[in-house]
Amino acid sequence: MTGTVDGRTARRDRNRNEVVEAALALVEEGVVDPSVDQLTARSGLSARSIFRYFEGLDDLRRAVIRSHFERLRPLLEAPNAGEGDLDSRIKRFVDSRLKFNEAAAGPARTAQVRAHVAPFIAEDIQAFRQELDASVRQHFAPELKARGRAEAEDLTILINVLVSFEGWDLMVRDHQRSRTQIRRAWTLALHSLLTR
Repeated sequence: MTGTVDGRTARRDRNRNEVVEAALALVEEGVVDPSVDQLTARSGLSARSIFRYFEGLDDLRRAVIRSHFERLRPLLEAPNAGEGDLDSRIKRFVDSRLKFNEAAAGPARTAQVRAHVAPFIAEDIQAFRQELDASVRQHFAPELKARGRAEAEDLTILINVLVSFEGWDLMVRDHQRSRTQIRRAWTLALHSLLTR
């Protein structure tokens, strides 16, 4: 009996992963919020099967967003975080956030679209933002320690707003800024914020 149960669990996990992979592929192709019809066509599973593995579309969306961000997590860690002079730390930090935002674009847009109607997606976004804050604190610890507690916290949040996905997306889509232009602007802004 245990073998049968284990086999069912493995098949369920495999099919669930296939749906997540199908959704990720669609999002990467520019489909911000894949429909059930698109998911069935891409995964080869019926709508009934899909909803056997997920409590609803928002549960599926959450699984897709989480899976994608877990894959991208290593991009958030600037190499040698906190080491070296300010110029080199800013360069590594900017490069890592550019790579992350570029790679996160599809699922991040889906998360933005759904967060206001799916509280658990909003909660995941908030938890992720706390990780981003921790990354800034580590990478720019010397500069933040030189400030008062309130000022350091304000600066941490301001830096994360500056290099956030939302900020990057506005620069790319609304202002048609290139990667080079964004890198230049972020670098200049970070120097201004972190030096007295």
